[in-house]
Amino acid sequence: MSSPRPLVAVVAYHLADDRVPRWPHGGYGVPGPYLGALRRAGARTAIVSPGESGTAEELLEPFDGLLLVGGGDVDPRRYAQEPGQDVYGVEPDRDDLEIELLRAADRLAVPTLCICRGMQVMNVAFGGTLVQHLPGRPGLLEHGIPVAGTQTMHDVRTDPKSRLRATTGAEMLSCSSHHHQGLDRLGEGIRATGWSADGLVEAIEREPEGDPDDRPDEAWMLGVQWHPEDTAATDPEQQALFGGLVVLAHAHGVRAKPGVRGGRGRDYAIAEPDARWPAMFEEEAARIKEALGDVAVRVEHVGSTAVPGLPAKPIIDVQISVDAMTPRARSVEPLVAMGYRHVGDPTDPEH
Repeated sequence: MSSPRPLVAVVAYHLADDRVPRWPHGGYGVPGPYLGALRRAGARTAIVSPGESGTAEELLEPFDGLLLVGGGDVDPRRYAQEPGQDVYGVEPDRDDLEIELLRAADRLAVPTLCICRGMQVMNVAFGGTLVQHLPGRPGLLEHGIPVAGTQTMHDVRTDPKSRLRATTGAEMLSCSSHHHQGLDRLGEGIRATGWSADGLVEAIEREPEGDPDDRPDEAWMLGVQWHPEDTAATDPEQQALFGGLVVLAHAHGVRAKPGVRGGRGRDYAIAEPDARWPAMFEEEAARIKEALGDVAVRVEHVGSTAVPGLPAKPIIDVQISVDAMTPRARSVEPLVAMGYRHVGDPTDPEH
């Protein structure tokens, strides 16, 4: 029995009465490219709309991950400013919901990806502020203006020690951008991890509080100012952002949550020692060495099945040491061609 695909909550935005033909009372929606990117990564999706009753913890209980998408501006009153003339599309109930969900996701270590407006909400949720209108500021690149329907492509440099770098594996990302606001003061526990050439912060991460050993492995909250869903279908580095969220959402879902819910891991049983396990490893190791050539420094049998006479889950664990971690393609592509599935580590850029 395989593990169920993780379920990711996606917060919707309002659709005005005239937005959908023959809908007299509007509704809620999420653009398809966000959902498509999550589904390509192996997730199931469910839309959560403003107006739901219950606490943020109750709303998150069925979900393994959280995605905040783009949209209108955060109400500047949320960060103690009066709205300027260029502020548009404010949805107070959506602000309420997303801020509470982010704070709950942080407490519960629910893996979270925040895109464009979502990154701005993330910063505000933890006490940060925004620049209400970027166009016309000296020295800035063109970042696109949503209300004018304009967008641009520009590069984003990633912090080498960041989860952004770990997730994408890229020093520079080519990004689709259409936003008229940006970050000003960073919120508490928020770290900048990506920048455009003009110095504008383009990615942030939530720094877990307390002892890292006391936090679950999947504690991961990442915000990006650009729109990875625009190019994810053809750009593996952008698709990797959704893949990272889904990998960690899966880990979150299969791990038991005391007092909240049981884990949903696949069933397995401990088997008696099998004399065939070493030979099975040697056969697979030979295939791996042939595929990787000089890239593989060592191929080792690890885990419980490597211990003679020890009952174990009947899974042969293989550890490969390579001469260099980058570029990834040197080691990943030959293994994928063998039939393996590549799942990056979204938490450690050196893993």
